[in-house]
Amino acid sequence: MGDDGDNIDEFVTELTRVQVDLFYFIRALTGDMHAAMDIRQSVNMVLWKKREKFQRGTSFKNWSFQVAQLEVKNFLRAKRRSRQVAFDEKLLDLLASEFHEAGEELSERRVALSNCLTKLTAKDEELLRHRYWSNATLDVLAERTQRSAGTLKARLHQLRASLRRCIESQLEPERT
Repeated sequence: MGDDGDNIDEFVTELTRVQVDLFYFIRALTGDMHAAMDIRQSVNMVLWKKREKFQRGTSFKNWSFQVAQLEVKNFLRAKRRSRQVAFDEKLLDLLASEFHEAGEELSERRVALSNCLTKLTAKDEELLRHRYWSNATLDVLAERTQRSAGTLKARLHQLRASLRRCIESQLEPERT
């Protein structure tokens, strides 16, 4: 991509479009949400600096994932030197290829999950938010809602099964 205004706009559009998938890709490789955010920033900087090397007509997402994989390797190399990481680059390459193959399905699943979440009751949504977006224990929610922690755990199990069925039903027509 050249440096004229249209090409920069196109580049920024592509870069913006890939951010969520890029984050999940990096997080899957590192297992660390905070590291993934930092590495994604580094990847964005590299992509920006190398924007002229991107070839129109090729997959921007694939290109960004290749850059991300290299940045993750650099991150893990630095961690290994400080003796904080135990796996090697071969495992990282395997994980990256597996994630890349499943990447499109993950995007479709996120959209389906988002649709399914809109069908929840306010109580069920509160339970899921408490469980997955809060640091508080189920005991705290149980006390606040005057329900037992066991009841909440059982409801979480039912909700996960229900969401899984909902997601699968939304994806099933696309696969036939």
